[in-house]
Amino acid sequence: QALGSRAPTYRRKLGEVLGRTIPEDWIVLPDRTVKGKAELDLGGRTLRLRTHPTAHTNNDLTVYDEATGTWWLSDLVFMERVPSLDGSLKGWVGVLDRLREREARRIVPGHGPVSAPWPEASGPIGSYLKTLLSGIRKAIEEGQTMREAYEEVGWDQKDRWRLFEAYHRRNVSTAYAELEWE
Repeated sequence: QALGSRAPTYRRKLGEVLGRTIPEDWIVLPDRTVKGKAELDLGGRTLRLRTHPTAHTNNDLTVYDEATGTWWLSDLVFMERVPSLDGSLKGWVGVLDRLREREARRIVPGHGPVSAPWPEASGPIGSYLKTLLSGIRKAIEEGQTMREAYEEVGWDQKDRWRLFEAYHRRNVSTAYAELEWE
């Protein structure tokens, strides 16, 4: 559903980058859903798929290849580029904590290098998300408005992330809306 609703925007932005019109069939929508767990048999190699509670989005999916120990964590792990919160801050912190309990030779993050060691790759994003969580809770407790919170919360993380100014305030407002009534 999320991909379907965002496809026109993705096509337009990709077209701007490439300097041409992107045909509708470039966005391939899934033809099946995964609820909980599923396996894909690639003929001698099995991929294990798992859904997660709302975290980065309401449709986070990871893929694990036992043959290589490679775990595609997709946008549950951002590296170098600041995360963008489209789901639940509390959910993302919880999912990331649970993911850290599992071993993998390497992970493939949604943004950043092609692969990274696990669980070391979770350190920066975990720090950012927990900074948001504690900072916004404190701001709400002190009676700060959302505008005040996004001028103060998390700015100590700015130099650690690319695109920080483009996404951080949006992350703060999304998280503030989630946390203000907890």
